[in-house]
Amino acid sequence: MKVSTLALPILASSLVSAAPAPIVESNKLRRILYRSNLEARAQELYNIAVRNNGTRAWGTSGHWETLDWIQGQIPTSYYNVERQYFNISVTTYDELSITVDGVAATGVNGVTASSGLLNKSVTAPIIAVPNLGCEASDYPASVAGKIALVHRGSCNFGLKVALAETAGALGVVLWNNQAAQVQPSLGAPSDYNVTYFAPTVIIPQEQGEALVAKLGTGTLPAKLSTLWHTEERLTANIIATTKGGNQNALITSGSHTDSVKAGPGINDNGSGTIAHIEIAKALTKFSVNNAVRFMWFSAEEDGLLGSEYYTTHLSEAEAAKIVLNLNFDMLASPNYVYSIYDGDGSTFESPFASTGSAHIEKTLIDFLVDDDKTSVPTAFDGRSDYAGFLDIGIPAGGIFMGAEGIKTEEEAKLFGGKAGQPYDACYHQACDDIKNLNYGAFITGAKAIADSIAKYGASIEGFPFPRPATKLKPRKSTVGPLVPKPKKGGYITEI
Repeated sequence: MKVSTLALPILASSLVSAAPAPIVESNKLRRILYRSNLEARAQELYNIAVRNNGTRAWGTSGHWETLDWIQGQIPTSYYNVERQYFNISVTTYDELSITVDGVAATGVNGVTASSGLLNKSVTAPIIAVPNLGCEASDYPASVAGKIALVHRGSCNFGLKVALAETAGALGVVLWNNQAAQVQPSLGAPSDYNVTYFAPTVIIPQEQGEALVAKLGTGTLPAKLSTLWHTEERLTANIIATTKGGNQNALITSGSHTDSVKAGPGINDNGSGTIAHIEIAKALTKFSVNNAVRFMWFSAEEDGLLGSEYYTTHLSEAEAAKIVLNLNFDMLASPNYVYSIYDGDGSTFESPFASTGSAHIEKTLIDFLVDDDKTSVPTAFDGRSDYAGFLDIGIPAGGIFMGAEGIKTEEEAKLFGGKAGQPYDACYHQACDDIKNLNYGAFITGAKAIADSIAKYGASIEGFPFPRPATKLKPRKSTVGPLVPKPKKGGYITEI
């Protein structure tokens, strides 16, 4: 049979000029997100932790393998993918101890802070602080010149230390409210209007209880040592930006890649990491009008360091291209709530409330309503990677399922689960593993992200963008007396 060669150029042309992908739509993007894929990725991520001493903390082999795994998932035909390398100054303790009446505590752990942590030993009487040490009134005049013994719970570690410091304490011994060991993160002294953090350690629960009983309302001689040095260590963020869409109107969405040293971090924040991977892959079946940038940040657990590096190294011109930031941290908490950041400041007073953040809040609330689900507001308390974006005037928002806070009776009526129990009893512990995920909450969280990305990737009509020109500078409120003030929390108030 003789074939005409005239048909061949026509066939070749039809192969080259394939129809462009349709503009992304929320329902179509959400439809191709599957629980089975979330489960598969969670198992893969957990396997990485198992291969690396049970942790994916930044700077470890488990974290570097996590970064390789994430980058291997992202289609480079659709995204420009880069690693943003940076160094972190790491505090390494040379001496860490608390001795009371000649008896040295065991299981002592140090704290981390982004700055202002004193490097010294203190010899002074130790005194127990009443209540949970979250109010200035918990620190009587008798605390001055002494080491304050403070119970963990209810408010940020940094606030407790700052309040003790303001009352004149020379050092702080925190005692745990659970059996699992933790390493508290204090943040920055400027967050609490103090210039530095006094020497601080945390001791196990049973030793704290025994010491409180022994002290009563009196004091005992004590010596507290927190001697340390710093080392520079390398880590990296992963940034994937769609090749298509308006590169001057960037929709950014972030999650953090690191676990704490104590465990594999499959909910915190493997869940956010995985959701972003699956949405990034699903998005390749569509085109976007506005460029979408997925970001996987390092070192969140040591003070939001990856996102801070990213936002503080943006030029004003590059920052001006970012329409908004979505943040997703802990999407699969076993005893979950659907809490949405209070972008309009209607429930929690915030210097960061804005029209743009309110727009994001409404988008997320509307999605849950359409999905026959309810939600509650939670405050911009600065505990996740959205903080750096808010600091430079970029609107932000997200959904969060809860950490170590306790579910209320009202929340149990709204969401089910157990009142009086933590949202995630394995928060920052070794048991935050493959069994620690609520997949019903997880798929809802993933689809909430997809809904926002699809809507904003298609259109930002009605969104306040471009923003008025502004200098890049921190916008934390400095109004008020120079004493520590608690950050108004939502459902989660303790680091």
